[in-house]
Order: sequence, then structure tokens, then C-alpha cells
Amino acid sequence: MPLYEYVCDECGQGFELLVGFSQADKAKKCPGCGGEKTHRKVSSFAMGGSSRGGSGAVSSAPVSSPFT
Repeated sequence: MPLYEYVCDECGQGFELLVGFSQADKAKKCPGCGGEKTHRKVSSFAMGGSSRGGSGAVSSAPVSSPFT
């Protein structure tokens, strides 16, 4: 099961839950205040790109393998 990040719309607390893919977009109960108005955050993994900025180009240098 993937780990998803959520934010409570009532208290603003962020929290993470292991949730099946088919249940990921359904509102979850906030562990802090018990509020049921929550939304899933879009993670940096889903956004793509580079955290260092720049063009996002991938190096064409060969990758060495310890098995060759």
C-alpha cells in the first residue's frame, strides 16, 4: 500500500496514511482534531522535475554497475 500525505482543512495539521490506491482520494479523519474535512496533498514525487532547479536534463554519462 502506498503512503499518502493529507492536510486537515479544519486545523491545518498534515498527516500520512497507508491507503490503498482506490481509497486515496476519499476524505480521511484528522488524527489531531478528528475533523473529516481533509484533502490529499500532491507530493513532490508526483510533480516531477528536479529539486535543484536547472533544466531538469538527465546526464548521459554511463552508470557503472558493481555486477559487470
